[in-house]
Amino acid sequence: MDFLVLGPLAVHDRQGVELTPTPPKVREVLALLLLRNQTLVLTSELVDEIWPDSPPVSALSTLQTYIYKLRNMLSEGYGERSTVLRTRPHGYMLAVPQESIDSFHFERLTTAGNAALADGDLGAAADLLSQALSLWRGPALADVTGGNLLSAYGTALEEGRLRALELRIDVDLRLGRHRKAVSELKRLVNDHPLQEVFHTQLMLALHRSGRRPEALDVYQRLRNLLVEELGVEPSSRAQSMHQAVLSSASSLEVRAPEGTITISVPDRLEEESAPPPAQLPPDVLDFTPRADLEQVVNGLLKPRNGTAPAVSISGMTGVGKTVLAVHAAHLLRQDFPDGQLFARLRGSTGDPADPADILADFLHAAGLAEDRIPTGMEGRVAAFRTWVATRKVLIVLDDAATAAQIQPLLPGCPPSGTIITGRAGLNGLVGAAHVRLDLPTEDDCVELLQNIIGRPLADGERQAAEVIAQLCGRLPLAIRAVGARVSSTGWSLKKLAERLIVSGRRLDELVFADLDVRDRLQESYEQLGEEERRFLRLLSLLPGPVFTAHGVANLLESDSDSVDKLLLQLVENHFLRVLLQNVDEIVYTIHELVRFFAQEQVEQELGYREQERLNGPFELP
Repeated sequence: MDFLVLGPLAVHDRQGVELTPTPPKVREVLALLLLRNQTLVLTSELVDEIWPDSPPVSALSTLQTYIYKLRNMLSEGYGERSTVLRTRPHGYMLAVPQESIDSFHFERLTTAGNAALADGDLGAAADLLSQALSLWRGPALADVTGGNLLSAYGTALEEGRLRALELRIDVDLRLGRHRKAVSELKRLVNDHPLQEVFHTQLMLALHRSGRRPEALDVYQRLRNLLVEELGVEPSSRAQSMHQAVLSSASSLEVRAPEGTITISVPDRLEEESAPPPAQLPPDVLDFTPRADLEQVVNGLLKPRNGTAPAVSISGMTGVGKTVLAVHAAHLLRQDFPDGQLFARLRGSTGDPADPADILADFLHAAGLAEDRIPTGMEGRVAAFRTWVATRKVLIVLDDAATAAQIQPLLPGCPPSGTIITGRAGLNGLVGAAHVRLDLPTEDDCVELLQNIIGRPLADGERQAAEVIAQLCGRLPLAIRAVGARVSSTGWSLKKLAERLIVSGRRLDELVFADLDVRDRLQESYEQLGEEERRFLRLLSLLPGPVFTAHGVANLLESDSDSVDKLLLQLVENHFLRVLLQNVDEIVYTIHELVRFFAQEQVEQELGYREQERLNGPFELP
């Protein structure tokens, strides 16, 4: 089995099957046992870590349940009689091979890199340190919320990562790879503004790249930050670098290591040595399998008509388009070994991303120096498609606005592939496999709710979970908000179901932190034209959620063509759904939560007088 802690916690068997525990507290126990592998972890330490404030009376029995779940998980990789998780007096000890944990390999490679550097072998040092850093998939234990011990271990791992990064960049600068280092150092300075060493290295890289004014500006911004935030001056090392850049000191020039021969290498070859981009967001650990997943995976693995494979995922707000796309992308990572690119296109907002800016980010990730990225759209498209033409890269474009926004970001030919998500407007993508994401089944919703709260449903909870699924309209975003509230507050599912039943404004209950059904519907609603918004408000006042174009036209005393046009636009934007289609006419339905939202808009936007007018005969705007 492989255990990954350098990023989100993950467990895989040697065939790549995901075995990561879903319940958050089980992951905390596993993380602490892994970080103390082959060392006793006291029961008291585990209890304090899981329940730092006030352990429940049942803490020991609950901990034993978590250990039991971990033993079941480990048996899938090591066999039912495995003793890798051992019970000891006053605690437990995990005894998996050290080489099965990614942090062990990180330490081994960084140690070897330091040794190579001490021996003067800069090339080997750079390669070993790059291998070590490539093991990182995000912040250490990114999805594990622990107490003091796990926080301390996570901090130590992150500090080791920064030291290795600092050392590898130092080696790159000594090898004359300053142009390649500039863009990476700019990101590091932005992400770690108080790490002076990255500012100093950026000053050197910029100076060697012929960008001396920018190097001096880096120092000035560092000094302003330190004086304003901490009331201190930059370190002597940073000040010395500043003086050396001011005087263009010869000590800043690239110096070949003694006994070596330097060869001038064009920037193009430096770009080819850049590590593959790995931009995917963390996978969702509580993902509930859906039939649509197979459609997405097959669409990427089976290109059609010799074109670069592409799959578009569309669906109503909150149905899980991004979750499905990211999960599928993680499953496909091994099939796209040259990297994964990810971009949020902000199509559901009023400020969609500029494709030219996305292309610049992609070219940065590909290793192209900032000063070599073309300024115009056409040049960037050509540069990106040239780079991707000989590689197998997976591109994920999330929340697209229109097909026109996506087109410049697509590879020109196989073998690279693209996953696109969007609320609407994706049918114009020629050659793409289109997946229209529907609402999950009630059983899927119950399973999702169970995964989110992190435990099996107790006796009698199944019925409450089914009621919650129905009252959430089987919308995954709503179920996630409810599940997060249950996990946070400790409420019973029965209590939450009762609140949803009696609430006069159900959308008030479907919010937790940044999971807010009303806000997400509002974003999509604002993208509609005024005529479509008004029509949606009128539909929400119909006697029921099911209707036909002919029936609506009669109620509104309007012609069928106008009604048909507006209904189709709302279907395309996933505010309505086609329930039944026969030869004579189409039967439409409006989602229950969309209906509640639109009725709120009637109250807020039309006001009392407009409401009175709507109580009379309907009129189509």
